[in-house]
Amino acid sequence: MTQTNEADQHPKRARMLGTRVRQFIRRGGRLRYEPHRNPRNGKLVWVVVAVFPNKSEQPVFTSTSGEHKHFRSADTMIQYHQQMCPEETVLTVPLPESR
Repeated sequence: MTQTNEADQHPKRARMLGTRVRQFIRRGGRLRYEPHRNPRNGKLVWVVVAVFPNKSEQPVFTSTSGEHKHFRSADTMIQYHQQMCPEETVLTVPLPESR
């Protein structure tokens, strides 16, 4: 009997960079956004998350700084989503948890 561990079932992926998002979406991927509060100043940001066809997820990183791609305003997030996913007509954004 052969045992398989979770790492064998889900091969490690390279970091998802913002420069690869369009190609990722053309291949069936989706984007979602997670609200987070900056612990230092309490301000809200939305972090971009890549959702693969198999439902696994991975944060998107900027290619310039290597940090998580995020937006400080909902308007900017919506504009980005419309550019990356022009075929989509609905964007559901979760609200942050109340304190």
